[in-house]
Amino acid sequence: MKNLILSLLLLLPLFAKADWANPKILCLEEILPQGLECLDLTQVKNPMVDFPLELTIEERHKWSNEFASDLKLCRNKEVIRREKLKPGSFTPLQVELAWMIVNGGENPQEKYLSMMDAAKKYSLPPQILIGALTQESLLANLGISPDGGNYSCGVAQLNISEWCQGMKTLTPQERGALGWPDLACSSLASESVEPFYNLAVKNLGRRPEYQITAEDFSKITIQDVGLEGTPKKFEAISSFIKNCQNVHYSIPFKAYNLRSLFNNFVPASLRKAEIYSGNTFSRNCLEKYPSSYYPLHTGWLLAVAIYNAGPIQTKLLEHYYQVKNDQFPSMNPLNLIDALHWGGKVKGSRVYFTGQNGQTYSQLWYKSCVVQRHVSRVIQHVTQPGVTIARSLEKEACGRGKVPLYRQNSSGLNLTNL
Repeated sequence: MKNLILSLLLLLPLFAKADWANPKILCLEEILPQGLECLDLTQVKNPMVDFPLELTIEERHKWSNEFASDLKLCRNKEVIRREKLKPGSFTPLQVELAWMIVNGGENPQEKYLSMMDAAKKYSLPPQILIGALTQESLLANLGISPDGGNYSCGVAQLNISEWCQGMKTLTPQERGALGWPDLACSSLASESVEPFYNLAVKNLGRRPEYQITAEDFSKITIQDVGLEGTPKKFEAISSFIKNCQNVHYSIPFKAYNLRSLFNNFVPASLRKAEIYSGNTFSRNCLEKYPSSYYPLHTGWLLAVAIYNAGPIQTKLLEHYYQVKNDQFPSMNPLNLIDALHWGGKVKGSRVYFTGQNGQTYSQLWYKSCVVQRHVSRVIQHVTQPGVTIARSLEKEACGRGKVPLYRQNSSGLNLTNL
């Protein structure tokens, strides 16, 4: 009984009040698998939660903490193994998630170097970058997917317009080597990829759509998609499809897009807050911390929210905190999640809010619910195992139907002092 109690205590989450300059988060290399030999999970009842019986309490604790990324990878490899042996053992969603996690665990060093280089180049906290990438794709190198009409691709889940913005950071020679023509990004709408995708899915055979690759698009001609009159657009889409799974481009392009949003839409007071002065992130990581911003910087998390739900998220904050003359209050990531969830007054299925410019904006409650959940999960992806420093706030699953009563009845304003 004593050992059982100790085992439970070791695995219980710690609810921690965050020191935002040095929160209980992981180094970049700790978030990625270390390449350990997997535990033998072939005999356990449930590969997603059970350990081999012969493991000691201390060994279980080590796998659940120090080797958590490898354990997650091994558990999902076992899911795939069992599904191959006995199809139907798991739901299609469980199999898809397992495939994504296993794929996301491939080439960790390549992903690490690309993320660290991008973080250095754009002074972006690497934990926010990997958290955002993990929330987008579980670090899986996905091919083109519909994504609600976005037709996104790769580890970074960029659409063609975002990819085009990233291409502008390369030299003409580099763009030429990738087959990228000279054209305006505004001419490349996300839905322009749709006819290519519809043709490519016919080449999948028995493979599921989430396993689509650039090869499945290789025989599509300009006549097939009706772009004879716009050959540069055909060249751009073809180049995007061929290269968007390459982490050497997709990860820095994601960082560039986040940096642009940070510079252009995050309020100056939030950009200038939470910056180290004479010190830095204190954990002894593999490489020196590359940014002057706190690892979970509120302004950078707002940029992630803007990336996923649009620039009016700043207007939502203005409404929630009743901002005047750009005087935003001092904020931390939990305040940001609060504002995204509670900001604005619900009418019907939409949330309405007024910016400091006097203009009223609105978005679906579903978007407000999802974006606060997205930001909280970015934080959760990089938090040390067994610790919770941020939670999403929805009391019911984010749905597109009727807004939950608790949210209908809220004022949409921050009524307490920070």
